[in-house]
Amino acid sequence: MRSATRVVLRSFVPLLEAAAVLLLARLEPVRDLVPGLGLLTGPLGWILLATAALISARRWRDRPLRVVAPPAIVLFLVSAAFTAAVGVRYVTTVDASGDEIDYLMMAQSIWQEGDLDLRDNFAREDYRDYVPGLHRMPAGTRRADGRPFPTHSSGVSFLIAPVYALGGRPACAVFLAIVAAVLGLLVRRLALQAGADEEAALVAWAATVGPPVFFYTHFLYTEVICALAIALALYLLLSSPGPVGAMVAALALAALPWLHVKVALVSVVLGLFALLRLRSRARLAFALTAAVMALAYFGYFWVIFGRPDPFALYGSRVPKPMARMTPGRTLLGVFLDGGFGLLVYAPVFVLGLAGLRRLLGRSRREGWAWGLTAVAVMVPVLAWKNWWGFSPPGRFLIPLVPMLAVGAAVRVAIRPTVGLARWRWPLVAAGLGLAVLMSVEPWEMRMINTRDGPLRALDLLEGEVSPSRYLPRLTSRLGTDRPPWRPPAAEVRVALVWVGALLLLLALDRRARSSERTDRAFRGLALPVGLLLLVTLAVDYWARAPGGA
Repeated sequence: MRSATRVVLRSFVPLLEAAAVLLLARLEPVRDLVPGLGLLTGPLGWILLATAALISARRWRDRPLRVVAPPAIVLFLVSAAFTAAVGVRYVTTVDASGDEIDYLMMAQSIWQEGDLDLRDNFAREDYRDYVPGLHRMPAGTRRADGRPFPTHSSGVSFLIAPVYALGGRPACAVFLAIVAAVLGLLVRRLALQAGADEEAALVAWAATVGPPVFFYTHFLYTEVICALAIALALYLLLSSPGPVGAMVAALALAALPWLHVKVALVSVVLGLFALLRLRSRARLAFALTAAVMALAYFGYFWVIFGRPDPFALYGSRVPKPMARMTPGRTLLGVFLDGGFGLLVYAPVFVLGLAGLRRLLGRSRREGWAWGLTAVAVMVPVLAWKNWWGFSPPGRFLIPLVPMLAVGAAVRVAIRPTVGLARWRWPLVAAGLGLAVLMSVEPWEMRMINTRDGPLRALDLLEGEVSPSRYLPRLTSRLGTDRPPWRPPAAEVRVALVWVGALLLLLALDRRARSSERTDRAFRGLALPVGLLLLVTLAVDYWARAPGGA
């Protein structure tokens, strides 16, 4: 009887903890001392209470939560149908923007005239199908004969030209939803290949089809297709393929430079990896296919520009966004920036960071493949000054999503009921929930951030204080007379606070695998709420303290 009473009392502890924190958040004198409690006076407070109720219910049942993985076809249909429905609603409500306009007009020209000369398309105002007006024709360089030529790789436009012919921009959104659904299944297979069980592989699938991939099924950019090509090449190369599989892997890698020059390095390093690791007929098939595709790629530039130079698209010089290398700021920004950071909008990838060491430490072949992929993706990103833009979060890390998602699955598979792995489904739900919230009213364009604008998406969650205050804005030029590529010192300090919190969380997760006492901290709300309040205190009293630090 006494044991049963203890179980009942212990079940209500999370609810009591949440209620106590919410009560303190309503007391103005306490908020004066800990302003971050103001975050919990709005929707975040209700989310905290609901989470506490779920934890209490699970403790009451005294059974661990087990998720049964549905068949692959069900996962594909659910992902494709939901993503396509949201994407079609978005593209029929909001005009195209940024590079998307260029890709669409190039697809129209390929479909209608079979060329990439956009002058006639611009003269006919074909762009009115997806944007009301253009001040200039999409062109930034010239062919060898002097005609204007688009400053974008043409691969994605060739790919979607027949899709656009069938149904315009909405059909392209459906196509990208299907690409994302296939990517999700492929990453799930990669997770199983890396030793994850079915539930851990399901985490990898959910992380892949959620943000940021989910956002970019509404926008005609190259990143989701690049991620699919990388995942396919990795899956085949790690499966000891025969000649046919090697040829398909070579084709997948050869497609990357056609999509964007910044992912060409992935083709090079994984191509070298394949030549070293494949054997006999498979190696020959890979080498011959890669050689033919390389000749076709460089021949394309020879025909158009009179020289086999991929940088001819940019006037044979390094693209402007790569003109000033800012690797430190970019690394902080792409992961932690309040408007563009991956972990802010897809927190499940914290698990991916926790699992990277184990993923890279697998067999020599697998470890080298994943490591080379990470380096090849990140080197151009760290040199890409314009990692921000009029776009949703996480754009330039999408080619890294397969690796981070498999890393998350590997971490869950190590100890599924210990440390950070306990939070796997709440982390998945947090990212997906925020993504849906940002998509509910497409005309509000909440998923799109601007360089110096407010963080409109996160302001939906504000209480007495907005979450924006506690997140770094490393693209901001406000409050500084430094050049645009140097953010205010306060923003860098806020980013460093989050780096410290992230490292502490990863260290505690590692410690929890060998310490029951540390693991207990992950079972309730004390650790996440305490860590959040610690971050807000560091921001309020140091990073953003009046007068600087």
